[in-house]
Amino acid sequence: CSMEALLKLDQKLAEDEQKIVSSRDELAAAQKTAFTEENMGTIAWLDNFLGRTGSLRAQLRALQGIQDSDFVKQMIKAAGYAFGGGRKGDYPKVGASPYSA
Repeated sequence: CSMEALLKLDQKLAEDEQKIVSSRDELAAAQKTAFTEENMGTIAWLDNFLGRTGSLRAQLRALQGIQDSDFVKQMIKAAGYAFGGGRKGDYPKVGASPYSA
C-alpha cells in the first residue's frame, strides 16, 4: 500500500465523513420537530460510525511516515476489522442464543 494510496484513502474518508455529518445534522434537526425512536437509533449509529472513521483516519495519518510496508499492510488489515471487514458471520454475539444451529 503506497503512501499515495493512503493519502487518497484519507481524502476520500474525509469527504464521505463530511457528507455523513451533514446527514446526521439534518436528521438531528428533524428529530427536534418529529421525534422517532428509529431516528435516535440512526443518529447513534452515525455517531458511532463517525467515531470509527475518525480513528481510522488518525491511524492512516500515523502510518504515513512508516517505511515498513509489512507493518503498514497489517495495520490497514487490522483497521478493516474495525469496520467488520474480516468477520464471517455474527460471532461473537452478546447474550445467550435462543436455539442451537
